[in-house]
Amino acid sequence: MQNTELRPYGAGELLDRAITLFVRQFVPIVIVLSLAIVPLVALQAIVSPESARVFSDLGRVFAAAGNPAAQREAANAMSMRSGNSEMVVAFLFFGVLVRLLMWSAIVALIASAYTGTRTTIAEAYRIGVRRWIPQIVVAFAFAVVAGVVSIPLIILYLVVILAVAATAALKLFAATVGVAIVGGVGFLAALTIVFSWVFMAYELASFTVVTETGNPIEAVGTAVRRGLARGMRWRTVIGGLVIFLVSQVGALPLVAIAAIATAATHADVLYFAIVGAGSVLLEGLVAAFVVVYAVDVRVRREGWDIIAAEPPPAIA
Repeated sequence: MQNTELRPYGAGELLDRAITLFVRQFVPIVIVLSLAIVPLVALQAIVSPESARVFSDLGRVFAAAGNPAAQREAANAMSMRSGNSEMVVAFLFFGVLVRLLMWSAIVALIASAYTGTRTTIAEAYRIGVRRWIPQIVVAFAFAVVAGVVSIPLIILYLVVILAVAATAALKLFAATVGVAIVGGVGFLAALTIVFSWVFMAYELASFTVVTETGNPIEAVGTAVRRGLARGMRWRTVIGGLVIFLVSQVGALPLVAIAAIATAATHADVLYFAIVGAGSVLLEGLVAAFVVVYAVDVRVRREGWDIIAAEPPPAIA
């Protein structure tokens, strides 16, 4: 995708640009993501088949309506499903590591296409391997940041709970309801704002560590400065909220469809197939949005549209 007009975009233009980029680079994006996601989903089916079987069992419970004995048998089978928790934890840890490798590769692929150059799938994964450890450090750094910013939010939550308890003890019903509503809304708003900003700042750092510097500490510092720059704070919050809605809320109907299909057909493999395919699409769209947003930040803060008029530098 030859990008001939790198300029600051509005919020709607960012999403439109990301969708266009995703569609135009659909095949290489799907291949890069599938190389990691398909093996992970297959491994999940082996390590934790219960995640799908529970829906098959639920389907059998409903199918046995009117037959109490069959319903009890199906319900007992569902209650006896238990996985190996140690294996599941190990799989989750392994999955995070693989996805960080995949993320570096997909960012390298999309970023090069967006700035007018081409990166092959093999080269994208070579970049991913070179940036794997720095990407892990960036993820760990923002996990620590998330833990730190959670402290004042926990304090705010406790203050709201104490205020509600105090007004309830005084038997002030109207005041209790008012404090609960105002405090609850305020807490949820603070939670959304803080974690949306942290989430988007992390995405900026993950982009920076692939395209600009292999030093993860420098990448984190650069991302934080860009996220806190004048005029960028609320855009960072909104960007994080958009990614959350696409990646997390968008996954809910996907899981629902997979669950319904599995319950109706009793085919456990269908659950993993639907979730895997949907994950590839959602991850690709999120990656395209992150690249477009990160480039937009550089255009706004650093005049990168002027810099990009020259041949774009190769990703190190």
